Amino acid sequence: MTAKEDTIPSIEAELYELTMPGRLIGKEVLDSRARRIGIVRSVRIGLHPTRSELIVKGAEVEFPVDFSKVETVGTVVQLNSVVKDAEEIEVHDVIRLQKEVMDDIRSYLGGR
Repeated sequence: MTAKEDTIPSIEAELYELTMPGRLIGKEVLDSRARRIGIVRSVRIGLHPTRSELIVKGAEVEFPVDFSKVETVGTVVQLNSVVKDAEEIEVHDVIRLQKEVMDDIRSYLGGR
């Protein structure tokens, strides 16, 4: 790393969709063992260093998942690895988490 690279600040942005579930936001996330571990809360992108990741909201935890660990995106987001730090959730938890995320998005938009 050069001295010039040291002075470049890290830049991050979180992306949301305004529908629930959207194309990514609010979809169920399954690990490689097909355990339902949460929903996609947002997409985070970063520069310096460049990275992109899903932010997954689980029962009692939120955690980033690098896009390289996403196997497929369809009706659910299937990961290609086991997530040990998240407990499995039920369908009623998915609905509750989707409502929480939508409420958060509304609050970011000033209560619209």
